[in-house]
Amino acid sequence: MEIFTAIQVCYELNEDNRKREFAGLIGAMKRLRLTKGIILTYDQEDELKIGGKPVVIKPVWKWLVECSHNQ
Repeated sequence: MEIFTAIQVCYELNEDNRKREFAGLIGAMKRLRLTKGIILTYDQEDELKIGGKPVVIKPVWKWLVECSHNQ
């Protein structure tokens, strides 16, 4: 099995957990040599770069719908 994307899940990204959630995701991306990551949340959405790597923040329902359409 090949891994393409690191995925971190939290209910909400906020000032209290943002650093921790990003650190966990970037740590996994570095360890597994991945070029992109996703943070799944309840309803937040954004695209940004962390450490020069693309990170997508997406509501989990939207990610599930997209996954079901790609099968």
